[in-house]
Amino acid sequence: MNELESAIYRKKITLLEACEEFGIPLEDAEIPNLETCSSCSIWYKSVELIPDLDGNPICKVCNRFYGL
Repeated sequence: MNELESAIYRKKITLLEACEEFGIPLEDAEIPNLETCSSCSIWYKSVELIPDLDGNPICKVCNRFYGL
């Protein structure tokens, strides 16, 4: 993971906020390994998310509390 990915991993922060915090232009932000949970908006590795019935990625916590 790069510095930006490490900073947002398992946090609820927008990409814009993270870019502003690190002084990185939004168009230059690269986060190929992370994706947000469609329910809680926390950043996780793509392999940690599972698709719900609509095909949206959700985390294990949201799956446990809200279901697919």
